[in-house]
Amino acid sequence: MKKRPDIRTVIGSVVLFLVAAAICVFGYRVIVKAKELPGKLSSVSIAADNLDQHVRDVTPFRKVSYDTMKYGYMEDMMVLRMNTIDEYYESEQMEEIRAVNNLTAMSEKTMDKIAYEKAREEQEAINQKKRDAAIAAELAKQAKQRADAQRLANAQYSYAADSGSNSDTASRGGKKGEPVYAATTGQSLGKFVITAYCTCRICCGVYSGNNRTASGTIPTSNRTIAVDTNVIPFGTRVVINGQVYVAEDRGGAIKGNRIDMFFMTHREALQWGRKTIEVYLAK
Repeated sequence: MKKRPDIRTVIGSVVLFLVAAAICVFGYRVIVKAKELPGKLSSVSIAADNLDQHVRDVTPFRKVSYDTMKYGYMEDMMVLRMNTIDEYYESEQMEEIRAVNNLTAMSEKTMDKIAYEKAREEQEAINQKKRDAAIAAELAKQAKQRADAQRLANAQYSYAADSGSNSDTASRGGKKGEPVYAATTGQSLGKFVITAYCTCRICCGVYSGNNRTASGTIPTSNRTIAVDTNVIPFGTRVVINGQVYVAEDRGGAIKGNRIDMFFMTHREALQWGRKTIEVYLAK
């Protein structure tokens, strides 16, 4: 009977075959790459040199730095020096740019300030002219008022002087009378606005100096009054402040409850002024 082969023997044979095949392949690659004759083993150093040469052949170029492209292949000290010079000139250029910008900004700010000051001065000059004009107008107005008042006063006092305040008969007409007082009064005619006049030019205008009233009597102080004859007829005796007066004259401005009392001088008429008094019929 034929004997069966042992499994362990088979496995060992296969392993030996594979090891031998690997040795043959590795030895073949070393010999070929080292460009040596078959059968002669290369040293480890030769194999390493061949491997390094192979790598250099595969990578024929290497990365070039920025400094190399900028300055060429220089020494490190030269590159450092060139970088320092570039940085210096770049710093100088930046300083010049900053100085120019600062000068421009200062110039613009100065121009703006000058323009503002000029505009403010012009506006202040305009305002001052307006104030001066207003002050001048006010002074002129006050001067005119004073001049008008002075002319009126001069005219009034000159006419008053012409009326003969110290005589019984006014130089421009009329005569002085004695007051007559009423013991009793009659019916009330109501309240009247009572003003005063004389025979001067201010009071009578074109009728100045006329020695007759509208009713034909001589105007007499303490007696003659001008009335609206539709309200108080000529010859009516009335009581004003307890004194008896007679309606003997009239005037264009005397209408309604209005009475104009005759005085010898314009000064006396001014002193009377304008009063509102209740008027009664005399008994």
